[in-house]
Amino acid sequence: MPQFEPTWFASQIFWLIIVFFVFYRLLKALVIPGVAGVLADRDARIQGDLDLAQSRRDELESMRAAYEADLAKARADAQAELGATQARIAEQQAAALDEVSKELAVQADKAERRIAEEKSAALNDLRSVAVDVAAAASSRLVAGTVDRARIEAAVDESMEAR
Repeated sequence: MPQFEPTWFASQIFWLIIVFFVFYRLLKALVIPGVAGVLADRDARIQGDLDLAQSRRDELESMRAAYEADLAKARADAQAELGATQARIAEQQAAALDEVSKELAVQADKAERRIAEEKSAALNDLRSVAVDVAAAASSRLVAGTVDRARIEAAVDESMEAR
């Protein structure tokens, strides 16, 4: 093989250096600027995307802060409305309770009067029954009749004692 002969080494090294230098100059003049341009474009696009992502993140963060502020305001408004509604309901309940209490007091007074009337009527009926029983008992025990006025007085005296 002629390329491995030592007599040809010097010329091979000379042409290797020349070809390497020519390829190097071609790469430096034609290929490297193109690759550098592509890399620069890529870096610019990546940086643009990062800047856009950062601006969107900032917008999103401000929107989130506004949302949370609106949500807090809505909660505070809802709590205030709830408190007002509860107070209004409590006032309505108190008014209704007062009204029912008054109505129950009126009904209780009527019932007490009716009970007193019924008690009085029952006592009068009891008095007349007691007088009749005492008159019947005394007429059987005593031969003859006992004065009805005396029986009524005795029954009245007995009923007053109790």
